[in-house]
Amino acid sequence: MAYRLDPAAPLDAEIRRIAGEQIERAVEDLATHGEDESAVHEARKRMKKLRALVRLALGARPDFARAENARYRDAAKGVGGARDRVALIEALDGLAKRFADESPRLFAKARRTLEERRDRALGTGGDLAARAAETAEALRAGRSRLDGFALPHSPKRQRDALAAGLAHNLVQARRDLRTVRRHGTAETFHDLRKRIKYLGHHLRLLEPVWPSVVQAMREDADEAAESLGRDHDYAVLLAEIEAEPARFGTATDVARLRALLGRHGEELRAQALVHVERLLSEKPEALAARLARLWREAKRTGAQA
Repeated sequence: MAYRLDPAAPLDAEIRRIAGEQIERAVEDLATHGEDESAVHEARKRMKKLRALVRLALGARPDFARAENARYRDAAKGVGGARDRVALIEALDGLAKRFADESPRLFAKARRTLEERRDRALGTGGDLAARAAETAEALRAGRSRLDGFALPHSPKRQRDALAAGLAHNLVQARRDLRTVRRHGTAETFHDLRKRIKYLGHHLRLLEPVWPSVVQAMREDADEAAESLGRDHDYAVLLAEIEAEPARFGTATDVARLRALLGRHGEELRAQALVHVERLLSEKPEALAARLARLWREAKRTGAQA
């Protein structure tokens, strides 16, 4: 089934169901394609969905939510090296596409350096298949932990739990937005991106309660997260260039790369903030309560995911 909550079912049962489906598919990816970076990437995306899902329990089951969030975070790190390297190559290619009028030579040496580092990440640091197997075992442990997950049976208390989980992330997102407005560093934008990514997953889970409205909000979140994700890749790439500039081209080329990274990063952050400001214009408690009321109404009218 899709990554959607069914309002007609108890919230805890839906969390168990969806988490189980994501774990099963991630384990299958890791077991079947342990040597395939793209399949590992798909498994890591499922772990991000798992983290967003269990964080819905923060208001009612904070110890469970924090422990399982940490489990899936650490599991994803175990197979992250090669994928993180690929992301930097994709970021450089995105920069070259944005500034297509620049000479391809400007990006050529930088790309070769990033490809060499990607290849080393694939060939060292342990066998990818072995690390994938360890990650799969951590996911199976998470599946066992889910068997005992439960929320109060009262529909109102389950709805309150949902609202609290949503509000927790929204409060953090608003806090991070205020920090971005004050400081605007790469780190603060990255923190904001993580909260908006969680919000996008939460909205995807809740899309059945009012598809036309929630889908538009989710698309805002996805657009913002995509722009901020690429901006973060640029920040990591810039740090690598600063550490060993000669590996990325001549002094003139490196200066030009720095300027282009800064220029496109500013564009991406500005684009993202348009979406973020719209998403977070409503107070967290009010938005969370509104979504929970929609959940209640969908449950009453029998809406299906």
